[in-house]
Amino acid sequence: MRGHVTVLIPFHGSRMRNGMLNRAFISVTQQTLQPAAILMYNDTERHGVGRSRQVLVDQVQTEWLAWIDSDDEWMPHHLETLLAVAESDGDIAYVYSWFHGPDPLGHFGKPYNPCQPHHTTMGILERTDIAQEAGFCETQEGPYSNEDWFHMVRFAEICCARDLKMVHVPERTWFYHQQGQNSSGKPGQGDA
Repeated sequence: MRGHVTVLIPFHGSRMRNGMLNRAFISVTQQTLQPAAILMYNDTERHGVGRSRQVLVDQVQTEWLAWIDSDDEWMPHHLETLLAVAESDGDIAYVYSWFHGPDPLGHFGKPYNPCQPHHTTMGILERTDIAQEAGFCETQEGPYSNEDWFHMVRFAEICCARDLKMVHVPERTWFYHQQGQNSSGKPGQGDA
């Protein structure tokens, strides 16, 4: 069924200036399965991606939401691939594929057990009600923001308790254009 996915894009101004946001947005508009809506949030005050993600997720009104970071680029079949898996089983609440490039953590192809979570990517499709319940933090300690890890762990706890599935599609359906100045979600750091 078309029209029940909202795509979310958190970003800040430097991503508009350097063209990365435009590339991410165009890749969404070229999907074989078009989303019902695309929501973008410009972190003009540089609070960090945790707050940006929370602002976005709070606005979603569709059954599913999909994240694309401003330094990512989807292949045309990305959204259709994830939604087909999500809709194949009523117990699936979270689906993710992988990006082209190295896998330093060795998680590509590893089945996901929400009762023993490991890091995924943020190139995910997730049920909106659970994403809103899990939420995002604004953690700023250490070298990384960790808002994505906090969200994944909380989402996994909910899925484990309710016997819902988090599924990895072992396909590379998007590109992560990592920059040397990646901020890891922290405010005022680099161009990410």
